[in-house]
Amino acid sequence: MRKITISLTLALLLLSACAPKEEVQTITVGLECDYAPFNWTTSTSESDIAVAIDEAGAGFCDGYDIQVAQAIADGLDMTLVVKKMAWDGLITALNQNDIDMIVAGMTDTEERRQSVAFSTPYYASDLVLVVKASSTFAGATTLAEFTGASVIAQMGTFHDGLIDQITSVNHLTALGSAPLLVNSVQAGEADAMVTEYPVALSIVSSNPDLAIVQFAANAGFTTDATDTTVSVALRLADTELLADINTILATISEETRNTWMADAIDRKPQ
Repeated sequence: MRKITISLTLALLLLSACAPKEEVQTITVGLECDYAPFNWTTSTSESDIAVAIDEAGAGFCDGYDIQVAQAIADGLDMTLVVKKMAWDGLITALNQNDIDMIVAGMTDTEERRQSVAFSTPYYASDLVLVVKASSTFAGATTLAEFTGASVIAQMGTFHDGLIDQITSVNHLTALGSAPLLVNSVQAGEADAMVTEYPVALSIVSSNPDLAIVQFAANAGFTTDATDTTVSVALRLADTELLADINTILATISEETRNTWMADAIDRKPQ
């Protein structure tokens, strides 16, 4: 009897060892990790929100976008994987199946809609200019006051297209990241850079030599509602995933979204 019991035990162990292991379902997000407070890179996990970047020694990615991406992964019952990549390579990476979604402060535009699908917006913000605090532009309240100024924006964003709304503007060649834009303003190469208000808050909190120019009502850039919102980008064929993500986003209240952004601004690196 004892031999039979031992034999049965061994058989069960062998069957267990041979049985296929349940695969962990993952969803991979692509983003710059260089656009605080939406996303940034840290060397260590300094918050419960930060997720390790899927590259040896690359550190962690944190920020508002990561919190949204994590909420999506949790809602799908999947593990979030983070890939850090250049802004202008995100859509290509998505359509080459290197990533599953883009959560990177990306605006839904007609041009992008030709190659990717967009979720409902997950954040809305105003557009502002960042200037030197000591410049004559620091007290401006209208776009007209920037007539003849040298203005710059990030490459591959709709921000760059807005610059030509400024009369007689010196439209500088776009640069690849927010930190490069900041350097351009600080070096005096640009009088102002175009960005979103939360990003501007993050910039000036780390750079006290800079200031935010917010415009009076109807005195700033002319945009439509979609211009000032950001959405999740997916492959055109991923219609089921798009529906699931929209369902998850609908459960996140406006109050929660604003709290997440305020927290991201507070905890971002100085």
